[in-house]
Amino acid sequence: MKSPYRRFFHHPSALFVAIAMAGALVGSHSFAAPNGPTGKLYVSDLKGSVDLHTSDAIIALAKKKVFNATGTTIFCAQDSNCSMVYSNGTAMYLDTNSRLEVQKFTQEPFTFNRYDLETEPSVSQTLAHLSYGLVALCTSKLAAGSNMIYTTPHVMLNIRGKKIVIESNNYQTLVSVLEGDVTVRASDGGGGQVLRNGQEAIVRYKTTNQTSSIVHVGRIPDDRKRLLDQLVDMAGIAQRTVYFETVDHKDATGKTTQEIQASEVVPTNKPTDFTISPSQLPH
Repeated sequence: MKSPYRRFFHHPSALFVAIAMAGALVGSHSFAAPNGPTGKLYVSDLKGSVDLHTSDAIIALAKKKVFNATGTTIFCAQDSNCSMVYSNGTAMYLDTNSRLEVQKFTQEPFTFNRYDLETEPSVSQTLAHLSYGLVALCTSKLAAGSNMIYTTPHVMLNIRGKKIVIESNNYQTLVSVLEGDVTVRASDGGGGQVLRNGQEAIVRYKTTNQTSSIVHVGRIPDDRKRLLDQLVDMAGIAQRTVYFETVDHKDATGKTTQEIQASEVVPTNKPTDFTISPSQLPH
């Protein structure tokens, strides 16, 4: 999987200050874990070296691997990238030199609907932090009551869908909304800015008072939008490679619990195998 996009930002070596806004702006009740199965992430595609860090281990990821989402940190190394799908149907493309921490992903029990893969199957709560790099998101239609919060060192984003690209480095974060709407909040105490289809915002770190502020809101330039569309398309392709369902599972004590299971999507119309007669081959 080859990335079509060169970084809009460079990565200076200066130290950045992480801003803990999600806890202050989002009530703790919004992220209370529901009484449901553990939310999952599925690796749809991968290029190069991508590692998964948990509290217990460091794992080299591979295609079609499924893992618990909460408490994991994903590192894409130089010249590496990956596409993953959450068990609520939201897909993401993580570009080269990126670090994403999934701080919380919970999901209520659900029944798989084979005929509606465009709608989130149950209420979910997502809290993720992009330390640096680029992530492109392609969400399902979120269920009423769902929350999707992404943060960077400079900004908190309340995402309501549907196609978003977030890029961050030491000094600033660029948020681009290709479809849907996102509320952008910086740490300078200003009100949130709602971005809609075709809009972007730059949030920049201020060394004078160690806060961040929105310094630009405008239309995405056409040439840049074409490149961003390709990134979101990668997430969209991943979204169609897997479906999730809950299955009953008995533990060692005989207690029955529910687990989320990922299943690869197999095309219903397989490619036709053409047979060419040797007499038709060029001599």
